[in-house]
Amino acid sequence: MTKISNYIERFETIDENFVGTIAFRSEEIALPNESKMALGIDGSHWVLVYQKEPKATFQVFECDWHAKKILVDKKAGGEKELILFKKLVKYFLRNATVEDLITIFPSNEEQKP
Repeated sequence: MTKISNYIERFETIDENFVGTIAFRSEEIALPNESKMALGIDGSHWVLVYQKEPKATFQVFECDWHAKKILVDKKAGGEKELILFKKLVKYFLRNATVEDLITIFPSNEEQKP
């Protein structure tokens, strides 16, 4: 099984022109720690939807890399929340397998090189 991190050196350097969402292809799929995540990317604006364990409430992290601002469930966060966000994204990218993921592009159009 191919890990998505094999395609990405450092997640902060992902193509600024990428717009899409990376999510599990099925609700039955989870990460090794039983959490679930989906990552939406629109240039420097990233949104992570995170569920720590089955039946737990979802948390929504919104990060703007250029402004270095983060919101968690629509509330302003600080350095602690940014560190948690980075930790969660790294865990997702290191442990999600390509075979378990789908990429959703806006307007059902596939990204062009």
